[in-house]
Amino acid sequence: MRGCFGLRVMVHQLRRYAEWLLHPRPWAVGRGKLDEYPVLAVERSSPLQRAPDGAISSYCAEKTRNLRLACAKVDGLVIAPGEVFSFCRAVGPTTRQAGYLPALELRDGALGPAVGGGLCQLANLLFLLAVQVNAEIIERHRHSYDLFRDVGRTVPFGCGATVFYNYVDFQFRNTLPFPLLLRAAVEPPELHSALYAREPLPFTATIVETDHRFFRRDGDIYRANRLWRDVAWHDGHTTHELLFENECRVLYDAEDLVEEGA
Repeated sequence: MRGCFGLRVMVHQLRRYAEWLLHPRPWAVGRGKLDEYPVLAVERSSPLQRAPDGAISSYCAEKTRNLRLACAKVDGLVIAPGEVFSFCRAVGPTTRQAGYLPALELRDGALGPAVGGGLCQLANLLFLLAVQVNAEIIERHRHSYDLFRDVGRTVPFGCGATVFYNYVDFQFRNTLPFPLLLRAAVEPPELHSALYAREPLPFTATIVETDHRFFRRDGDIYRANRLWRDVAWHDGHTTHELLFENECRVLYDAEDLVEEGA
C-alpha cells in the first residue's frame, strides 16, 4: 500500500515539474527589507501546540523546527503586483537533507510522522493573509479530515490550505497595484505571519461563514460550510464573493454536534 502511495506521489510530482517548465507563471522570488514597507497590511498568528494533552500535540518540537526552516524560506519575500506566491516553490523540498524532521502529517488517509510534517500550519496562516489582502486564490486544497474539536478557534472551520511538495500547492496572486512584503517567524508559543506594504490597503476584507453543519453519511460524520470574502472599499462600495465550499470527514467524537435530519 505504501509502495503504491509512493508511486502516485512520484507521478504527481513529475506532472508538477512539467507544469512549471511548460507553463511558468510570474513567480514571486524577489527579496526586500522591512524598512522599505512601513505599513502593516495584515497579520495572523496561531498556537504551536493546540491540545497539550492530546495526540495532535505529538512531535511538537519537531514540527516547530520544520516551521522555522520554512519560515526562513518565505520571510522577506516580495510579491509584486501580478506576481504569484507559490508555497512549494518558495519553501522547496522538505527533505532530511534540508534539515527537516519527522512530524505529524496526514498522509494517505492516516495521521503519522513524516519528514517535513506540520507545514500546513504556515500554509493556513498564509491563506488567511491572502484572503485579507483580496488576493486571487489560484490554487488551494482543503484538508481531507477535521482532526480535532474547536479549541480556541478564532476563524471559521475550513480556513486553511494543505500542502505536500510539490504537487499539493497553495498559490495566490497579488492583485494590488503595489508590492507586498511577507514576514513569517516562529515565536513560541505562536507562529506569526504578516504582509507589509508601502501604503494602506484601500479596503477591509473579512471572511464570513455560512451554512455550517455536521451531518452523517454512510455511517461517518462530516462537517461542511461555505466561506465568503466580504470586501468593504474605502470609496463606499462592497463585494461579497464565495471563496470555497468545504466538506470533510470528522475524526473525533462529534455525536452531540450532528444535526439529525439535516
